[in-house]
Amino acid sequence: MKLIIVDRAKPEVYARLRKQFEDELGVQVLFERRTRERRRYLGNTGPERRSRDRRRLSKSFSSKGYIVIYIAG
Repeated sequence: MKLIIVDRAKPEVYARLRKQFEDELGVQVLFERRTRERRRYLGNTGPERRSRDRRRLSKSFSSKGYIVIYIAG
């Protein structure tokens, strides 16, 4: 499966990719849904146990405005 995540500031790229892959099985084109930090820090909550923030993409958007993620399955 191929997942294409498009920068929400690039609706023209989203439209083009949706049209390009509309008949292709195993390809899903999505807008990035995250808009802001959801956690609210309310003072001292103890030591941070996570090694990294899971909501951050490991790659940034290319100059083309999208990221392709391949999912094995």
